[in-house]
Amino acid sequence: MTERPFLAGIGPIHAECESRRSEIQESLIRIDRDFHRYGLDLKACDDIDTFKARLKEVGKYVPSAFDSQFKPARVGDCIGLTVRDDDGIAAVIGVRLYRFAVTSLADQLETLSLFYSNPAEQMVPGERLSIQGDADAYASRITDKVYWTGGLWVRPDLRGRQTNFPKILGIAAGSMAHARWGRVGMVTVTEKVMVQAGLVAKSYDIQHVLDSIIWTHPARPEKREWALLAKDADYVARQTLIHSAGDVPLVYRTGESRQIA
Repeated sequence: MTERPFLAGIGPIHAECESRRSEIQESLIRIDRDFHRYGLDLKACDDIDTFKARLKEVGKYVPSAFDSQFKPARVGDCIGLTVRDDDGIAAVIGVRLYRFAVTSLADQLETLSLFYSNPAEQMVPGERLSIQGDADAYASRITDKVYWTGGLWVRPDLRGRQTNFPKILGIAAGSMAHARWGRVGMVTVTEKVMVQAGLVAKSYDIQHVLDSIIWTHPARPEKREWALLAKDADYVARQTLIHSAGDVPLVYRTGESRQIA
């Protein structure tokens, strides 16, 4: 599979979002226009292997949720976004849809089934995940569908206050997920130290930051404490509306007026 221009990757608007069709379309058009205004090329793919190739190209660790060797995804159940400028790849982000039938997100996390098709055979010996407290309560209520966000990478010279890529790419991916998959919320996990350092609040627009997840992995023993990040379906929809109104700036440049009105 290959990448396509961002707007070409949308497809028909899901029936669950018919009442928000105009806002979703306006948000997606504005996102595409904003990137092009700054000479940035925004492309989309809809299969997991193409997104994995982009991550490997920039040297980013490939999460098993985006690796078909561990957890295959049907074409159309994964969206990968890639931003390019004159210097090459500027940023990437991926989302994939999970559907639950007789289980919950909490069950899928704790058994590591969210990341492996066959955890007993595929997970690293000694790898364990325990979800507790508010994170467990929230994840236990998700028994229908949700999209997972991961694989975010921004080129070093564009990090910090140089760009607003983490926030705007999250909204772009959420708007496309909303268009394709209907009323669907978002989840992911992040290291607890990222939350404590204020980096999550600074760089992302996240509705829920929930304790606690203990995820032990022999290859990264220092990374044990994690938090669940989540957005309800209606919150994802509101972000689409906010961006369609032009309220989210794309680029920050010190000493320059580069914000999008």
